[in-house]
Amino acid sequence: MKKNVLSTIVYLVFLIIFNLIFYMLGGTEHPASVWISYVFIHIAYLLLVCTTLFVRKGSNAALFGMTLNSISGVYFVVELIVGIIFIKVASESYKAPLIVQAVIAAVYVVLLIANIQANDSTADSVERHELEVKYLKEAAMILKEVMGMVDDKTANKKVEKVYDLIQSSPAKSNRNVADLEFQIISEIEQLRMIASGGDAEAVGMCADKIYRLAGERNRQLKLGN
Repeated sequence: MKKNVLSTIVYLVFLIIFNLIFYMLGGTEHPASVWISYVFIHIAYLLLVCTTLFVRKGSNAALFGMTLNSISGVYFVVELIVGIIFIKVASESYKAPLIVQAVIAAVYVVLLIANIQANDSTADSVERHELEVKYLKEAAMILKEVMGMVDDKTANKKVEKVYDLIQSSPAKSNRNVADLEFQIISEIEQLRMIASGGDAEAVGMCADKIYRLAGERNRQLKLGN
């Protein structure tokens, strides 16, 4: 909270200095072209402040090498320079400053939307990757636990064989093998319950079944590629 308050105070400094210079040097009587530039500069600065406050650094994807913060920053700098030029010129015609600054704002909006779409695409990719590796993580974790529970060497060897297969399986997944992965996880959960009961023969049989399912999952993934 304290950091946000301090940041807000810092951001207000520009507005205070800009308006102080604007009104002290030019007064309050200006043509429409000047007021248009005045409003556009404030809008650009407001967008920059909002972007800086509400978008965490490094949390957004880069578009043409520029993050959302960078795009807002460049828009503000360009708008500030163009706005000051039009304020200095102080033309009676409002068309030129309005058209130029509207075009700049439109370019900013296009880049903004493209960046947001890039962010959504990145978020989808991350979510998809997390779902893909979830199968491997959960399966390997439970199998490792089961190996510590099984005393019978033959049964333990079969569980270890399944563990090695799972560990070496492709992390990438798709919808075609989703049911198989769910079945494998369910069987591994069942294997843990059987192992806790100490039935070595049942452990071996369950491990063999999981091995076949995991092999089929990997086979289908290879065929899909």
